Amino acid sequence: MSDRDLEPLDDSQEFDDPSPIGEPEPPIEHEPTAEELALEAAAREEPVDGDIARDVALTDREAAANDAAEAVRRVDRRGVARWSGRAAVGLVAAALGVGAVLGANALPEDVRVTASAPSTLVQPASPLQSRVCAGPALRVGTSDGEDALAITGVADARVEVGSLGGEVEQSQLAVPTAGDLSGGDAVVQRGEESTLSAAQSLDVDVDAVGGFAASECAETRLEQWLVGGSTRTGRQTVLTIANASEVGASVDVTVYGPEGPIESVGSTGLAVPPGTEAVLDLAAVAPGVADAVVHVASTGAPVAAHLQQTTTRGLERGGFDVVDPVVAGTAAVLPAVRIDEPSGLETQADFDDTVPVLRVLSPTGGALQLAFRASDGSVIESEGRLEAGVVTDFPLGDLPVGTYAIRVSSDAPVVAGARAVATSADGLDFDWIASGEPRSGASAIAVPEGPEATLHVASTADAEQRVTIDGEEVVLAAGGTIERPVDAGAVEVVGDGLVIGVGYRSDSEVGGFTASPQGPAAEGVRVLH
Repeated sequence: MSDRDLEPLDDSQEFDDPSPIGEPEPPIEHEPTAEELALEAAAREEPVDGDIARDVALTDREAAANDAAEAVRRVDRRGVARWSGRAAVGLVAAALGVGAVLGANALPEDVRVTASAPSTLVQPASPLQSRVCAGPALRVGTSDGEDALAITGVADARVEVGSLGGEVEQSQLAVPTAGDLSGGDAVVQRGEESTLSAAQSLDVDVDAVGGFAASECAETRLEQWLVGGSTRTGRQTVLTIANASEVGASVDVTVYGPEGPIESVGSTGLAVPPGTEAVLDLAAVAPGVADAVVHVASTGAPVAAHLQQTTTRGLERGGFDVVDPVVAGTAAVLPAVRIDEPSGLETQADFDDTVPVLRVLSPTGGALQLAFRASDGSVIESEGRLEAGVVTDFPLGDLPVGTYAIRVSSDAPVVAGARAVATSADGLDFDWIASGEPRSGASAIAVPEGPEATLHVASTADAEQRVTIDGEEVVLAAGGTIERPVDAGAVEVVGDGLVIGVGYRSDSEVGGFTASPQGPAAEGVRVLH
């Protein structure tokens, strides 16, 4: 291209900036700040002491100061407005980088920004604790045999409440599938964060059912286990599921036996409306199971489950009992299991379940350790291994006569219960004793009416301690036991790591329950706005 091909400049080709291009301006001198001077002086005067964190922080501060000074020197006065937006973005990125290296605490307080979502802590009107009782003794089928599926009540329960304070209210749940039959009592305590205890007892004496039973009114849970019961010939077991909440619950029931879990139809998705109690004949989902453990899991609302077992051999009444729920854990304690001299009755046909046994189940299987501590302090230990999902009964008839606290330990979750028996010419009875967990502090244990009520206290503590029973101080050895006769009403017990039970016994009657630890009271809820 020649010079003749070049066109002259016109107005459209003028530069945006018409100012003449001259010599570059000299760089702006940086005036160090007092802080920078102080940092430099400290760096010269302070000896190196090997503190890497401080040296790094100092080096970073010096580098940041030098970078800032160099940036000021590079900025042209005419481009300040043009570059201000980019500088803001760069400063944000630099701040993020420094924060990642030094952490939030390295930033000065005046530039640190904290934010939290506005919220309000909504507290309940008063602390709330609740218990649900098993209710009246039930039987499947009418006495005249006209309706084999009907649920009828054969005895009413006596309910006793123990509390250290607060306002206690009681109400009865309905049983929608049984006409005008009422279910168990729901016991509620408000206004005091103290322990609440409730228990019931009943005497059954009808044509084909006879016996005594005492049981604890249980806290509602989403998952629980019932160790006891049988659906073999002559043994009837009824499962009650109580929902004392204001929303419905969906419940799944699984029965385990000596061969493992029982496959059944109709035992899942059981609907339990709010304020009601559902009743299920266990033989309808698991017939012919001699040694049973029942798992109850609910969604939607927690429930309280109990088993009621009746034994009849031909025309002879063999006893009645209510089985309380327990939770699975790696350790459990049965505070008092009484072993009597063998009666010889167990050698007769169909009387093999008139002997004391320890029933254990581990859903996953694992090692098992057992310790039987007699009232005189002597201990008998045993160990073995549990097969997953298989119910195992350990006969206790070979133990010396006496009352034992039984400790069950495993490296896997396990549930345990023990059967005690009473045999005499006046009649037969049995009781399934639930395992318990330690509780500490002051406890008001409810004691319903019954024959020769006895308080049993077992310590899980590693050291000797002084416990108080209704104001009387008693020395309890490490791992030791105490038993005291008590009257109906409530008894206050104070101590640490105690498993507490109440037992009843006469020549032909036996019953009792283990007090479960107190769960937390209703707490406040934080609401984010």
